Amino acid sequence: MWNALLDYWRNEHKAAGYVETKTPVMLNRKLWEQSGHWENYRENMYTSVIDDEEYAIKPMNCPCHVQIFKHGLRSYRDLPLRLAEFGSCHRNEPSGSLHGLMRVRGFTQDDAHLFVRPDQVKEEFKKVIDLVLYVFGALGFENYTAQISLRDPENKSKYIGSDENWQ
Repeated sequence: MWNALLDYWRNEHKAAGYVETKTPVMLNRKLWEQSGHWENYRENMYTSVIDDEEYAIKPMNCPCHVQIFKHGLRSYRDLPLRLAEFGSCHRNEPSGSLHGLMRVRGFTQDDAHLFVRPDQVKEEFKKVIDLVLYVFGALGFENYTAQISLRDPENKSKYIGSDENWQ
């Protein structure tokens, strides 16, 4: 079942123009600090000290995909760049908050990051929604609720980018 799902995921993402990634499970604290995740999510990260350096098991793939994007020179002509990972993540969720599939400590997720020019945002957003709806339909999901997480204007440290770009 796992392999069939993974094969299906790969085929659909490749057809949609995504590059499959596979990033490390554990990353140096410095990368988490640089990305801002350490300050905001440290309490839910599993950590370990290796050779006097602190590391964290990844609760998300964001910093890894940014590092892939930053590797080498890129032109605006290279965009959009769609990176996707069927990635394993681990979160140190408090025991009282664990609940079925909604709050778990370990999970594998379809995690993608799109690097786009401002003039590509609307079109790429629509393509993501179309892909999600297509896959959900193919898997037989009919009754679901979707939410879009947006920035918190009251807490600017939790998001990056200008207000103008968010609008």
